[in-house]
Amino acid sequence: MSSQAFSPASPTSITEEISTRTMSDVVKDFNTEELIDYLGRKDLKLKETHFKILRKEEITGLAFLKLTKEDFRSIGFALGPATVLVEFNEGLSQKLRNYSSLKTLDDLKEMLRRNKVNGEDITNIKQFTPGR
Repeated sequence: MSSQAFSPASPTSITEEISTRTMSDVVKDFNTEELIDYLGRKDLKLKETHFKILRKEEITGLAFLKLTKEDFRSIGFALGPATVLVEFNEGLSQKLRNYSSLKTLDDLKEMLRRNKVNGEDITNIKQFTPGR
């Protein structure tokens, strides 16, 4: 047993950690079904046949992040969906937004616009699931 006392992370260190994480850091830990659920919630125009391929090939989040357009094509994806997935994959490397950095109403409105939240129907807001 360690003689060191537990000290919780400071808010500053938590904010710094969040601001350096990317969505890739989250996706890499997905199992196949979690990956399929995540992709299904995005507007990627994927069909059930695409999800069947991911299941058959046992594509996890970590494997997904390493796939190229040629890889997607070789496991049965047509050029269109393969291109969409590669472009989506590249976008996952963007840093996660620390929403505490929203300082003005305009910042908030811009974030909501980017996330396609129209303000009239809050049921369209995707639920946040904390890390597992």
